[in-house]
Amino acid sequence: MNNASLNIEEAKAFLAANPTVQWIDVFVLDMNGHPRGKRLRRDDLLGVAKGGMMLPASVFIMDPRGNCIAETGRLWTTGDPDYNFRILSGTLKPIPVDGTRFAQAVIVPEKDDPLDPRHVLRKQVERFKVAGHTPVAAVELEYYVTMPGPDGAFTLETPPGVSRDMDIPLTFQFEDLDALKGFNDDIYRISETQGLPVDALTQESGPSQFEINLKHSADVVQAALDGLLLKRAVKAAARAHGLNATFMAKPHHEWAGSGMHIHMSLLDKGGANIFAGDPISPLFRHALGGLRETMGDFMAIWAQSANAYRRYVPESYVSMAPHWGFNNRTVALRIPDQMGPGTRVEHRVAGADANPYLVIAAMLAGIAHGIANKTDPGPDVKGNSEELDAPPLPNVWADALKQFERASVVRDAFGADFQNVYTRLKDTERTNFERVVTSLDHLWYALVA
Repeated sequence: MNNASLNIEEAKAFLAANPTVQWIDVFVLDMNGHPRGKRLRRDDLLGVAKGGMMLPASVFIMDPRGNCIAETGRLWTTGDPDYNFRILSGTLKPIPVDGTRFAQAVIVPEKDDPLDPRHVLRKQVERFKVAGHTPVAAVELEYYVTMPGPDGAFTLETPPGVSRDMDIPLTFQFEDLDALKGFNDDIYRISETQGLPVDALTQESGPSQFEINLKHSADVVQAALDGLLLKRAVKAAARAHGLNATFMAKPHHEWAGSGMHIHMSLLDKGGANIFAGDPISPLFRHALGGLRETMGDFMAIWAQSANAYRRYVPESYVSMAPHWGFNNRTVALRIPDQMGPGTRVEHRVAGADANPYLVIAAMLAGIAHGIANKTDPGPDVKGNSEELDAPPLPNVWADALKQFERASVVRDAFGADFQNVYTRLKDTERTNFERVVTSLDHLWYALVA
């Protein structure tokens, strides 16, 4: 779990090795997982490496549009003070498109802030470290690639050569991969340059929808950051090819949603997988019980936007109840058919737009809760979990936020300050979103009212 700052020698070595880089994007990841920061000139890098750079504390309380939300209580009432941020060592990397004129680096606050999602996850990892356990995680991300409009705006138009016929199943085929081979090559070139442990690329079921897997890591803080940086790599490659890439959870009501699946296991001090058993260990059962019991409490993390709740529809491989099962894609908590050292849970609830820092932190909170309380997960599901009666997850945003706000497991794991501010941030976003009159209002109601 690296938290060291970039030093002068590392900065000088980067500049010497990358003479074409003229601009460096330095950014922190806010509560939404969105990058917020500044673009530095090449000549300014050494000064920032030496002394850091200032950003307002309100960088953590921005909505997706970049508005600082006063309702959080962390804006006017605090005076919106500046924090000093340092470049995180190992994150200063070139972006090898457009002549490699650009680079990027992640910054973190010099002093811990309870609203920093990275800090929230680090606290959970320390909690497991005290118990002698090391979490292992891998992130899978789904996304769509489309053609931008004349002004660069998002559209649903698929790129040339890519199928849009929903009657032709393309999952696990290669037609769209071939049509976008230059774009895909650049994703992997950027990822490899930046040290992102990318694995397989899959054509998914939506038109021009894909999934990229990242490899398992015993540093889950880095695994979460890798997921966030992979999004930037995909978007950078898209821009280089005149495309848009979106990780929104449900870009069209008739298209498959895009999810973020997290694979997770636990190692003991000797590096053995303590989820392994016959077929799984009692401790793993307790972990599953905790994940099931707390899943609804963290729904506001799995689905952090208005659009994310549109993804929860029947028969879409998106679970709407906290079931678990072996090698069963209809459940929220799937145990892949790889036992022994490969024993793990695949958490299938979060949307692709969620913040991996918070998703992994919430999973760890649920696992810790289950282990501490020896929670029984109940029987595993065989067959279609949607045919079973079960308490549903809160799939209305307002309900999810209320449950998040009241949940003791959230308060204990994330802290009362984070719980309160995140709830206010997202509830304000929800209110602002829901008061907007859309073209659908006109289409459905204008002439019949």
